[in-house]
Amino acid sequence: MKRSLLIGAWMFVVLWASAALLAEDVAEKSLANWPQWRGPTFNGVAPVGDPPVRWSATENLQWKAPIDGRGHSTPIVWGERIFLVTAIPIDKELPQPYVIPADTPRIKKHDAVITAWKPQALVLACLDRASGRKRWQQTVHEVMPHQAYHWKGSFASASPITDGKHVYAYFGSFGLYCYDMDGRFVWKKDLGPQAMEDGLGEGSSPALLGTTLIVVVDHELQSFVVAIDKRTGEEIWRQNREEVSNWSTPRIFKHEGRRQVVVNGEIVRSYDLRSGELLWQCGHQSEGAIPMPAVGHGLLFATSGYGTDTFHAISLGQRGDLTDSEHVVWSLDRGTPYVPCPMLWGDEIYLLEDRSFFSCLGAVDGKQHYFKRRLPGVRNFSASPVGAADRIYLLSEEGRTAVLKRGPQLEVLAVNSLDEKFYASPAIVGNEIYLRGDKHLFCFSKWSGQ
Repeated sequence: MKRSLLIGAWMFVVLWASAALLAEDVAEKSLANWPQWRGPTFNGVAPVGDPPVRWSATENLQWKAPIDGRGHSTPIVWGERIFLVTAIPIDKELPQPYVIPADTPRIKKHDAVITAWKPQALVLACLDRASGRKRWQQTVHEVMPHQAYHWKGSFASASPITDGKHVYAYFGSFGLYCYDMDGRFVWKKDLGPQAMEDGLGEGSSPALLGTTLIVVVDHELQSFVVAIDKRTGEEIWRQNREEVSNWSTPRIFKHEGRRQVVVNGEIVRSYDLRSGELLWQCGHQSEGAIPMPAVGHGLLFATSGYGTDTFHAISLGQRGDLTDSEHVVWSLDRGTPYVPCPMLWGDEIYLLEDRSFFSCLGAVDGKQHYFKRRLPGVRNFSASPVGAADRIYLLSEEGRTAVLKRGPQLEVLAVNSLDEKFYASPAIVGNEIYLRGDKHLFCFSKWSGQ
C-alpha cells in the first residue's frame, strides 16, 4: 500500500514537473514569436526584438509579398510561418444568409460605410517567413455578407491567433475556424450573425490562454462573451452583456492566482476565465470601445475615445462595482485614443491619438512626462503602437512610420515612408518588422552593420 502511494506521489511530481516545463517552454517560445494581435506580451512589445530604425521601398527591405483581397488584421508569426486573413471578392451568385431585422436600433447606414459589395471568399493564408512566398492558402468560407464595413475596415479585420500547434481564424458573423500549422481543417464554431452599429463592420479578435479561447460579440442585438475549448470548438461558458457595438479585443491575465478576462466597453467588465463569473466592473467609459486594455503594476488601463475621451487606471484584486470608487487610481478626460491601443512598457504608458498626438505618462500615478505632443511628419493612425529594443514604432495610415526613443522625453529617431495605405498594426519578430499594407505585406530586416 505504501509502495503504491509512493509511486503515485512520484508520478504526480513527474507529471506536474513535465507540465510546468511544457508551459515554460511554450511561454518562452511565445516571446520569440508574434502569436496574436498585440504580440507575445499582449501590449505590443517584442522583448527579444531588434528591428531596423530606418527603411524605404529599397532600404532594409527583405521582401515584399502581394496580398489578394482586403483585410486589415495584423499578421501573426510563429517560427518560419506567417499567418494572415483576407476577404477576396468573388463572382458568384450567393444567397444572403441573414437579414438584420428592420426594427433593430442604430443600424442606419453611416456616411463612412461602403455602399456596395460582392460575395466574399474568406481566406486564411500561410506565408514563408524567409521569403514571403505562400506556403498554403485555405478558403474557409464563401458568403454574401449581410452588412457592410467602414471604409477603413474590411470583412477580415480580426487577427488570427496561434499556440504554435494550431491557428485560429475568426471571421465574426461567419465563424471561428481552427486549422493545424500545415493548413488542415480541424473544427469550426458558428457564433451567429452580428448586427453592428450603422453597418460599420466587425473587428474584435479572439484571445487565448491555455486551452481556452475567448471571443466577444458586442453588437446591436444580444451581446455576449463566450469561452471555447481550443481543442474541440465546444462552448465552455457564455455570459450575456449589456453592451451595444464595441470592437475591443478581450485581455486575459492572471492576478493573485486568478485568471481573468477583461472586456472593454461602456462598462469595463472582468470575468473569471474558468467559470465566466462576473468579478468586477467599472463604468464611465464611452460607447463604441475599440482599444484593448493594458495590464501591469497591479492596475488595468482602459481607454475609449468615441465622443468623449476617457481613460481609467483601475486597481486589480477588487470585486463588485468599482465605478467612482477609490479603486480608480487615476484617470484622464482628454488625450485618449479612439482606435489605437495604449502601450504599457515598463513604468510608462503611451497613448496615441488617431490624429497624431502622442503622450507618455507614469503608469502608476499618471504623471505626465509629455502630453498631447504632435508627431512631426505623420498623421492619421489606425494601427496601434509596437515596440522593441527601447524604440517605439508608430505606423500611420499614409504609410509613414515614426520611430521614437522609448522614455519620458519625446525623441524622434526616424520617419520612414512607403507608398501604400496601412490600417493593420505591425508585428515584430527578431530583427524583422512586418507591415501589412492594403496591397502588400512588407518585411524589413535589420542588416548587419546598420
